[in-house]
Amino acid sequence: MVTETGSTNADLADRSATGDLGVLDGLVLRAHHQTAGRGRLDRRWDAPPGSNLLFSVLLSPGWPAERLPLVTSCLAVSLVEVLEPLVESDQLPAVKWPNDVLLVDRETDSPTGKVAGILAELVGGRAGADPAVVVGMGVNVGWPGPGDDAPPGAVSLAGVGLTIDPSDLLVRVLETFEGYISDMDSPDGPVRLREAHLARSATVGRTVRAEGHEGDFVGIALDVGLDGALVIELADGSIVEVLAGDIVHLRAG
Repeated sequence: MVTETGSTNADLADRSATGDLGVLDGLVLRAHHQTAGRGRLDRRWDAPPGSNLLFSVLLSPGWPAERLPLVTSCLAVSLVEVLEPLVESDQLPAVKWPNDVLLVDRETDSPTGKVAGILAELVGGRAGADPAVVVGMGVNVGWPGPGDDAPPGAVSLAGVGLTIDPSDLLVRVLETFEGYISDMDSPDGPVRLREAHLARSATVGRTVRAEGHEGDFVGIALDVGLDGALVIELADGSIVEVLAGDIVHLRAG
């Protein structure tokens, strides 16, 4: 735990470049406040000191590099699984592909706001070392509240009536996350992760716009692959798999 830092992801990435990844595997860094916290595409995501849960984990699980992006799904599903029995309102936590956790209206199935974001980054270790990843999460526990200057669409757990200590939430999320990461070493681990993700997806079944370096396209999100890709059916019936990019929900499916 540190009182203040620029970015917990950046701090652990620096550690990975000089340390023994076998020793550092599973290292968790939590910050009371981040001055340079960021999300995908370097979007800033700032919160007042002490209001939210901000942490990163360094992992060197010995997986091939192409499997490492699944840590994002593992962490997103873990948070949703922890929150499901705690959110006693008309809101339901769900995973927005690829790296957000939303609250969704139970009756209308419409997303009402983003409660958490995840950023996973491949990091380098010493020459010849297995690939590693730093995955960070910011959970809006107590911020934003009514009238706060926050990013569009941001909501907090406190805003839906859930009072929870960030330290307690961290312990619960890490315990669940460890279970999913450990399960990924078994042959059926990716299958179980995919099933857990699908059961908690806010994206599958919706019409979406995929935005990426090769242009934008619109289709219906049909599935999540074993590699974590979002499977989308276009208007002409063709199927595309998106491994990276931004997804915009256009309407409920």
